[in-house]
Amino acid sequence: MSVPIIKIAGEPNLEKTFAIDAQPTDALSDLSKGNVAPEDIYIDPATERKLLWKIDAFLVPLLTLSFLSAYLDRSNIGNAAIAGMPEDLGLTKQGLASKSSSRNVSFDLSQHQLTSPQFYVTYVPFELPGSLLVKTIKPSRLLPAFMLGWSVTCLGAGFIKTPGHLYAVRLLVGLFEAGMYPALAITLTTFYTPQEQARRFAYLYLSVGLSGGFGGLFAFALLKLDGRHGIAGWRWLFIVEGVLSIGIAVLLWACMPDSYQTCKFLNAEDKELMRLRTIKHDRYMRLNETFDKREVWKAFKDYKIWLSAIIQFLGDILSFGISTFMPSLVRSFGFDSVLTQLLTVPIFFVGVGIYIGISFWSDKIQQRAVFMVGGALTVSLGYALLLGLPMSQKGALYFSCFLVVPGLYCMLGLNYVWMLGSHAGYYKRATCIGINMTIGNCAGLLIGQIFKDRTPEGRYLIGVATSMACGLACIVVIGLIYLHLRKQNGIRDALTPEERQRWIDEGASGDFHPDYRYIL
Repeated sequence: MSVPIIKIAGEPNLEKTFAIDAQPTDALSDLSKGNVAPEDIYIDPATERKLLWKIDAFLVPLLTLSFLSAYLDRSNIGNAAIAGMPEDLGLTKQGLASKSSSRNVSFDLSQHQLTSPQFYVTYVPFELPGSLLVKTIKPSRLLPAFMLGWSVTCLGAGFIKTPGHLYAVRLLVGLFEAGMYPALAITLTTFYTPQEQARRFAYLYLSVGLSGGFGGLFAFALLKLDGRHGIAGWRWLFIVEGVLSIGIAVLLWACMPDSYQTCKFLNAEDKELMRLRTIKHDRYMRLNETFDKREVWKAFKDYKIWLSAIIQFLGDILSFGISTFMPSLVRSFGFDSVLTQLLTVPIFFVGVGIYIGISFWSDKIQQRAVFMVGGALTVSLGYALLLGLPMSQKGALYFSCFLVVPGLYCMLGLNYVWMLGSHAGYYKRATCIGINMTIGNCAGLLIGQIFKDRTPEGRYLIGVATSMACGLACIVVIGLIYLHLRKQNGIRDALTPEERQRWIDEGASGDFHPDYRYIL
């Protein structure tokens, strides 16, 4: 049957925005009453692509810039640690090393062991509240508030005088950054459907690669200001990055939309199309959903979120190990410090580039698990090479890093996207985001202990072996989620019309609705 193109009721100039698989007069009446079934709405693919490109061009760069600022402000302490901050604050190498029993612990590793716990003490418990507050406080106010908080704290770090000040800074940065990524994630899910999310979250991962690739170069440039106006170089690092982040917070406050209805970059036709998309994908988006503690409890009772959280925890052990200790790992191959900084840059850029390509492929064929397993296998192979190759083979050891980083990004990035697409509606998904991130970031409390010891030849044996084990364990958990979701899809495919209606009558909603299908 041909699908008639109709006009929006009350908007005679809005044509060819959508079509309803019914007689036009009936469609207009049903749409105005909210009685149109989501599956009966047809949206022209070419028109929809133009809309998504417009959202991508404005919203994604804004959120990616915010995420990049968070990563730079969070990790700049490592650069400050090798630029004189410990000596200026009275933190001696001996005092730092006393946190570890190993005589081989390098200065930057000990510094991380000292300050990492303070950061995660506040970061971990406030992630779930951050994701649930987005709808109440609104993204246009909550996200800039988070960002302004850690930016001012970062700026203040340029003027600290004692170790106690440093610990307070780390506690505050952890507090303000805790809700940022969950809030960014839940906001993106109100604009994009599960089938469209992988590539968009890959853009956020671009900021991770940029922070890893450019963070050291940015710090190198700022540290050249050492002594200018009587201020140490490491203080300039905090001051300049804090000021820049405050500027981004102001930009976020001015430009961040609360929803598609308030988007200044969308015209009336775009907003009408977005409204139709939310109706079509209502079981997932549910933008008008009011807070219901039963939705929160539903998330805690759904065991697939705990499987996703296990993957996130294991993957974050790998991720924190890479982001924090990659320079030390590369330097252990026998490269000098200057060359080490340069050699770490392409590792992150290649990793992000490969992940973006895989995310497009994943969205195109609507598959997650196969790419995640491939990523976990690649990570495990990379760590196996780091574990087994002689330390004299610098080139081969360096090449193994190009297996570890892309494999990790593909596995961990797609796990997050897979989790988001497997939970609906809004508050259940927001709760799941908080659970996933809270459990995952607990890895930050452990990573400093995993990478603290080296063998006499310079190999981080415990850290590398643990990381390889985490990669292999992820394959098992990915398989469990895949089998569970495939089983659920099969059960729903086999429902008779009577059984389907019984599910609905019994209150099945969100991702438990009989018409909801999980991406595998």
